[in-house]
Amino acid sequence: MADFLPLIQEAFAQGKDAPIPVTGTSMVPTLLGGRDRVRLSAPPDVLKKYDLPLYRRQNGQFILHRIVSVEKDGTYTCCGDHQWEKETGIRRDQILAVTVQIHRKGKDIPVSSFGYRLWVRFWVMVLPCRRFFLRVYHGGLKLRKSSRPPQ
Repeated sequence: MADFLPLIQEAFAQGKDAPIPVTGTSMVPTLLGGRDRVRLSAPPDVLKKYDLPLYRRQNGQFILHRIVSVEKDGTYTCCGDHQWEKETGIRRDQILAVTVQIHRKGKDIPVSSFGYRLWVRFWVMVLPCRRFFLRVYHGGLKLRKSSRPPQ
């Protein structure tokens, strides 16, 4: 991601968005690394709950996780869609960009679309029991793989 940062900043300086590939699994089932891309835009001054920002942790790591709450002190609490432990204390100066569109399974999905907004609200709402949902999801994947005939 460090290689992409200058290109992203250059695109923002020209008033453009920047597409980047998704890596990792922390945003499954919404996004899958190696398959999906996101289109990033310069972040607004204030982000909202459900926004999907790209931010840099104190250790320099780049993260794309969802805002699950905005705190009274102006910091953000984020969590990956494939996680249940929240990351608190994300400051505005750590936010590098915000997602405006997702390219998933060959389709472009604006984050403003009704279906996406409905999904995101549901997925944040079930955060307290997300561990259970993810176990069911992974159990279904294992069952599906084990039921396939050998090749």
